[in-house]
Amino acid sequence: MLATISADALAPQLIQDLLAHRVYGIRIPGFVSQPSLEAARAQLFDHPERGALGHAREFTRLGIAYAEVKTDEVRQAYHDAARANIQRVRNAFKPYVSPIDEFRLRLDEAWPRGAHLLDVDGQKCFTGVCRYQEPGIDLCPHIDKLEWNLPAHLQVNLQAQLSVNIYLQVPQQGGELEVWDIRPTAPEYRALKSDRHYGIDRDRLRPADFTTRPEDGDLIIINPRFIHAVRPVHTSPRITLSSFIGYFGEQSPLIFWS
Repeated sequence: MLATISADALAPQLIQDLLAHRVYGIRIPGFVSQPSLEAARAQLFDHPERGALGHAREFTRLGIAYAEVKTDEVRQAYHDAARANIQRVRNAFKPYVSPIDEFRLRLDEAWPRGAHLLDVDGQKCFTGVCRYQEPGIDLCPHIDKLEWNLPAHLQVNLQAQLSVNIYLQVPQQGGELEVWDIRPTAPEYRALKSDRHYGIDRDRLRPADFTTRPEDGDLIIINPRFIHAVRPVHTSPRITLSSFIGYFGEQSPLIFWS
C-alpha cells in the first residue's frame, strides 16, 4: 500500500483510492498560501473566543465540533451557532479566502455530484473547526464515526467517512500524524478503550503502520474509521482547520461537517 498520494488538485480517483484503502492519505502540499498563513497567525492563533473541546478539555478549539454533541441542548447550541462559527473562521483569514472555504469549493467542483454542508433534521452543520494542540499534549489513538453523535431517531446510509486537516502551524518537533491499518469493530474498539475520557490505550497497539509529519500549509485527507492519532507536540501549538467528508456512493453528493 502507498503511504500517501501527493497532488496539486483534488480528483474523484484520489477519493476512490482512499476509500478503497489503496493509500493511507491524500496530501496537497502548500494548500494554504503564505499570505493566508500570515493572516491566520495575526487573527486566529490567539483568538479570544477559543474554548475547551467538550469531550477532551485538554484541547481548545474555535467553533463547536459535532463530536461534542452528547445532549439535545448541546446539539441545538451547535446548530444555532453553525453559520456564525463558519463566518468567524472565515473572518480570521480576511482579506484572503478561508482555506476551508477553498477546500469546499474545490471538492464541490471535482466531485461529479457536488458537495454540500450536512444538515440534521433541516438544521445546517458547522464545518471548519480550528483546533489548538498545546505543547505536551497528544491526540490519543481513536476512530471517528458520525453515527455516534446523530439523534437516535435519525438513520443515515453513510458508506464511508473521511477526515480533512489543513495545517496552519506544525511545530518543528512532534505533532506527527499516525495511522494504523486497523479498522476495529465496535466490540474490538470497546476492548481497546483506555482510561482516558476518549480513545484507545496506545500500549495495546503495535507501532503505527503509517507516520507523517505535515508541513505548514499542507492539506491531508485520511479515513478516520481506521485508528489514528497525533504524537505530542513540543515548543509551540499545532493548529489545524478540520472537516469531515461523508460518502454515500458514487452517484450521491459528498457532505461536509465538523
